[in-house]
Amino acid sequence: MKKVLLTIPHVFSPRNNSLYSSQNEEKRSIKTKALNKATLENLIRHRSDYFIHASLGKGKEVVTRKLMSSLGVDLTIQLITPKTENLTNTLSKNTSLEEHHPSCKDYMNMPLIASRKLLEQSSDFDLVGYMEDDILIEDPDFFEKIIYLVNSTSQDYVFLPHRCESIHNKGEVILSGDPDGGRPDLFWDTNEKLEIQWPLGKRIFYRATNPHSGCFFLTRAQGLLALKYWQEHNWQAKFQLAGPLEQACSGILLPIFKLMKPIPDHYRFLMVRHQDQLWKRHPFEELLGSDSVQSF
Repeated sequence: MKKVLLTIPHVFSPRNNSLYSSQNEEKRSIKTKALNKATLENLIRHRSDYFIHASLGKGKEVVTRKLMSSLGVDLTIQLITPKTENLTNTLSKNTSLEEHHPSCKDYMNMPLIASRKLLEQSSDFDLVGYMEDDILIEDPDFFEKIIYLVNSTSQDYVFLPHRCESIHNKGEVILSGDPDGGRPDLFWDTNEKLEIQWPLGKRIFYRATNPHSGCFFLTRAQGLLALKYWQEHNWQAKFQLAGPLEQACSGILLPIFKLMKPIPDHYRFLMVRHQDQLWKRHPFEELLGSDSVQSF
């Protein structure tokens, strides 16, 4: 059974007039539900233990029996969080959910601390992953797919999911869209594509212009490669991305790996669910330049 570790940075510290959801009191309910899904629900969906209704025999009682599935993983989730400014008191206790309280005065550094802690434990796990605190991994074969994709290509490639939300009564929206025309000024925007032979049909991956998905997942060998790189560079990056979340996620990987996502047409092959409604910040293309307003 594969051993998997996820580290999740988590801070909830409301501030006046902040754009960050972790600093917005109005987001308390949304962030509470999202944290539950990112931790306890991910554990339920992906660990090996489960239950079944079982009859004790003809005319006898039906009981709920605990069993172990060979299709799950041995999953551990570590919450990297301050001692007080968080929502962890809303979570039920679970032996596979750990809380770690690093010494950190500037909470903007918490995501990078979580990434570093993850890489430093790479040797102990088959797969390691960093995730923001509002992501649900819906695909039950997600971790096996990541390992399969790396083994089918090379450890130079990191396969990232599309982070998606639901638009009520319309469909799903991929949050990390790439700019029209690409960004040839970025060293990683190479237009490279990979074709993976999958039993249900060919899957195509491209080197993403906008690689941020709020998460990443590495095999043990990839985690150790990343750890060696950052130790040699004293954990100092040569460039800075848009914010601390992007830097702790994409910024950790870009100097070392080629970051690949499924082409948008294949987005469901690797997909994670973002527990928010960021899509509401942006207009629908057909409404641009129109006086009409569409509300939801």
